[in-house]
Amino acid sequence: MTSEIDVLERINAMLSHEENAAPCKDYFTSDVNAACRKAMVDWCFIVCDSFEELNRETVGIAMSILDRYLSSGKGKSAEALRCKRRFQLACITSFYVAVKATESVAMGIEMLLKLCRGYYKENDIVDMEFDILTSLEWRVSLSTTTLLEYVRHFLQLLPQWRDAADVILENAMEHMDRATSDSYFSRCKTSSVAIACFAGAMNDSIVLSPLEKEVLWNQLSRKLNYDIASKEIRKVEQKLLAKPTSCEPRRQSRASLHRPNVILAGKQSSSPVSVLQVS
Repeated sequence: MTSEIDVLERINAMLSHEENAAPCKDYFTSDVNAACRKAMVDWCFIVCDSFEELNRETVGIAMSILDRYLSSGKGKSAEALRCKRRFQLACITSFYVAVKATESVAMGIEMLLKLCRGYYKENDIVDMEFDILTSLEWRVSLSTTTLLEYVRHFLQLLPQWRDAADVILENAMEHMDRATSDSYFSRCKTSSVAIACFAGAMNDSIVLSPLEKEVLWNQLSRKLNYDIASKEIRKVEQKLLAKPTSCEPRRQSRASLHRPNVILAGKQSSSPVSVLQVS
C-alpha cells in the first residue's frame, strides 16, 4: 500500500515538473479564435468516445501540447495561427502525439487519416508532428500530468474517505472536461485547476454532508504543503465552477483500468473539417 509520504513526494514532483513548463499565453488571432479551439476539443472528445480504448484525459494532454506549441512562437506555429486549416492540422497532430505518448493502445497514422477522411495526407501529419516536437524541444512529458492525476493523489491522501472517492473522481472528470474546453485554464497552473476540480467535485457530491465536506477539505489542506485557498486558486475555482458545461457528453473514464495493447478499431468519427466554417 502506498504510504502518505510517497504520495506527497509524487505530488511535489508533479509541482516541480509543472514549474519547468513555459506558461501558455493567449495566442488567438483574428483568423484563429476560441471557437476554433473549442470545435477541435469537441472533435477529439468524439473520437475518444468512439473508441472505448481511449481515455478523455488524453484530450487534455493533446490540448496542453497544442497550447504550448502555439504559445512557443517557434517553428511554424505562427502559420497555424494565420490559417484555420493549419490550426486544425496542429490540433489533430497534437492529439496523435498524445495518444502515442500516453495511451496503451496503438493509433496508426492510417487510422488518423481515415478519421480526417482524406483531408490531410500522411506527410502533412509527419511534418506537423516534427515541427511540434522540435518546437517543444521534445519535452512532451511536461503536458502529461493531467488534472485527474492530481485529484487521484489528493484522494490517496484521504483514505478514510474511500467510500466517497469514486463519486468525487467521477464529478472531477466533468470539471476536467470543462477546463479542457476553455483555453483560459491552459494559462493557469495545472495544480491550481486540479484543486478547483477537486473542490467542485466535492461540492457536487450528494454522498457527503456539508460538515463532512468541510472536514475533508480541511484535512487535505493540512496535508498539502501549499495553500489550496490562495487567491490564485480561488480565482480559478470561481471561473471554473461558474461556467456551465458546454463540452461533448462524456462517458465514464477508463483511466484507472488496465488496457491491453490493441489496434484501434471502432466506429469512425466525423471529419474535423467543420472547424473551417467557424467564424
